[in-house]
Amino acid sequence: MFLGFPNPGLICYMNASLQSLLTLTEFVEDIRSQEDVLALCPEAQLIRCFLNIVKCRSSADSRLKLEAVMKFKRVLSLQAVEFGCGGMKDAHEFLTAVLDQIRNLVLPLSKTAACMGRSYSCPVQRHLLFKMQNTRICKGCGVRSIREEEFTTLSLDVIPGGSVQDMIHMQHMERELEFRCQCGGNSSGLESRLLTLPKYLILHLKRFKFTKNRVMIKLVDPIVLSREMLVTAHQGDQSYGLISVISHVGSSARKGHYVSDGLHPDCRMEDGADRWLHFNDIYVLETSGEMVSKWNSEESYVLIYQRRA
Repeated sequence: MFLGFPNPGLICYMNASLQSLLTLTEFVEDIRSQEDVLALCPEAQLIRCFLNIVKCRSSADSRLKLEAVMKFKRVLSLQAVEFGCGGMKDAHEFLTAVLDQIRNLVLPLSKTAACMGRSYSCPVQRHLLFKMQNTRICKGCGVRSIREEEFTTLSLDVIPGGSVQDMIHMQHMERELEFRCQCGGNSSGLESRLLTLPKYLILHLKRFKFTKNRVMIKLVDPIVLSREMLVTAHQGDQSYGLISVISHVGSSARKGHYVSDGLHPDCRMEDGADRWLHFNDIYVLETSGEMVSKWNSEESYVLIYQRRA
């Protein structure tokens, strides 16, 4: 199979992230369907580069694909300068930068589409964006401060031996927060809840953290990689199925290698077929969702779930 991407050196984080994005069928098709609008908008170079990767993904020409992914990296780094230099980068930070830059193109693309008598639909807002409500409660006077925010990824604390469902539940529980209130109190509680849910829910597991000595370490605690789960939100409960996993293989933050696993492009989640692909840069192997959930309990870093109909 020719679906892999070459790695001339330390871009595994980008290859793994791109493979996971390409697993999001409706996200990719949404971009494809608006190619004529993208072609006429000078600011939309990043999305055009992504579309070029989509087109050459199955090519046997490694040089062609290398040119495509490196051009994507160069364009992204015009605004996200940390990705312009060499060296290992964080896959979650890369993925977030990509989605943020695509979101920021809504205005110029909407103007271009309007000039064509069309309308533009942002694929990130349509398929990946969700809204959360954070409520801060002063322990002294009980005053509440409510803030609503939009996100494309949900970061979760790792619970050793816990399931992904457990981590989402813990995210909703009240947490202690140091905050000085006007009443003089220094302690508050923070409650978070999901207001809306996206088509594709991206979860970031906080496997890297700083010690008291400011040394970054990796948490290799095994978790239960839930393949199916029910997510509660203000708009109602939704059922989700796992379709992609980005894993960091290695014992520390400074060393390691990123790989990706995703639902086979010939399959849909509704089919019930357990065919997956394992992406390790240029190498692609067939696997199953059962094997992915079993062997990635200690290395899983970014999880993508798709909402069931």
